[in-house]
Amino acid sequence: MSKTDENLLAGLRDESETYMRYHAFARQAEAEGLANVAHLFRAIAEAETVHALNHLDALGGVGETSENLKTALSEEEGDLFTMYPEFIRQARAEDRTEAVMSMTWIQQSEKAHFGLFRSALETLAREEGDIEMEDYYLCANCGYVAVGVAPASCPVCRAPQKMFRNIT
Repeated sequence: MSKTDENLLAGLRDESETYMRYHAFARQAEAEGLANVAHLFRAIAEAETVHALNHLDALGGVGETSENLKTALSEEEGDLFTMYPEFIRQARAEDRTEAVMSMTWIQQSEKAHFGLFRSALETLAREEGDIEMEDYYLCANCGYVAVGVAPASCPVCRAPQKMFRNIT
């Protein structure tokens, strides 16, 4: 990897982390009744998205959809079977209950994500065209994605149905 590619990758990571941090800052500003500051954080977060996407494009990090699905499957599989099991083990060893809970929820959500991506890739491999149009519902508490309807309670974190939002 060239030094420029290393720099682009470092920039991609930084811009992506900044995007998430600014959304967290916006959530906190809203909690404090500062809606306009929250709006500013969200606006700048979107700019960070543009920066990250430009770096990803320069790295050649987006391929055809079937390749992108394979990449997504690989990433979800690594999270599910390698990264999060190790992270959970370490958090337990350090008696970090909240971290264990967060990481366990994520690991369980990743399993569902993996299944959705695998199904989409299988549909493309059968040359059936695009996948069926579905409604997707995101649990705002843990990141689980339900297909079709929001469940009465989240199968991962047990959050009530009102915690789900339709992803359009």
